Amino acid sequence: MRRIQFFTAVTLAFLASAPAFAQRGGGGSRSTQNKVAAWRGDAIVNGKVTDDTGKGIDQAKVTWIFVQANDGFFATTKKSGDYNANDIKAGQWRVQVEAPNFVTLKQDITVENKKNTFNFAMKRDFAPELLTKAEALFKSGDNAGARTEYLKVLADHPELTAINRAIAFTYGREHNNLEAIKYLDIALQGNPNDPQLLQLATATSIDLSDYPRAMGYLGKIDDAALTDPEILNGVAISLLNKQKPAEGVTVLNRVIGRFPDAPDAYFYRAYGLLQQQKTAEAKTDLEKYLQLAPNGAQAAKAKELLANIK
Repeated sequence: MRRIQFFTAVTLAFLASAPAFAQRGGGGSRSTQNKVAAWRGDAIVNGKVTDDTGKGIDQAKVTWIFVQANDGFFATTKKSGDYNANDIKAGQWRVQVEAPNFVTLKQDITVENKKNTFNFAMKRDFAPELLTKAEALFKSGDNAGARTEYLKVLADHPELTAINRAIAFTYGREHNNLEAIKYLDIALQGNPNDPQLLQLATATSIDLSDYPRAMGYLGKIDDAALTDPEILNGVAISLLNKQKPAEGVTVLNRVIGRFPDAPDAYFYRAYGLLQQQKTAEAKTDLEKYLQLAPNGAQAAKAKELLANIK
């Protein structure tokens, strides 16, 4: 399975559809809105944001979204880790706590009384170090070790969907295609039109001899988005090697339609046509290949095949 580079930068997603917020924190608050916000009320919240040792985290951002209005505010912690906010409504809230070098914390909270205390303990974010370690293990051939580190990062950062692709590669190198395709499917949920992911999923399905599934992935690849004929050429070769010449030729028709000057596609299509005893069409493709690439890697084989066609 061909390895594809993925981003290792930790990018944490914000709460969906959140508009501009009022800023509140410390011992006071100020609003950026001119009208009374829907989340305004007579309740008070306070608390502390700490690390895994119990030490307060300075300048942590605690965002509160009033579910009913999908609007809210954020408070910033003091050096001690303390925060507070006044004049909010009782009800259901979504809370997100962020701080540099810590895993973003999300929690649903019910504000019931006029005075409420909510403390938050954050885990340190070791994702960059774990990803570096995983990459090194992968390069050394330790697929199981790399997978363990990738899964640790994924547990804290499920939004980093590219990690599923990396996990799929570790399984692919172990020839565990059932697990590989499972993680490729998860990666495709976040990148459904990624041609390289679709090509990998197609090739893996072919290795599993699941041809309907393979053709399903293949049908999702947008030819107009392709910049390299090798993505589909690789799929076609896999099909030809699996003695599926009709399917392979169908893929190569797409390659030639998109890249009419790509010589290898004509050679591979000729091979698929010969498997189907279509010698006249194969001869035309072999001649086209030699016209485009007279000194190409397959030139000697193309000449040999032409010599054998009567």
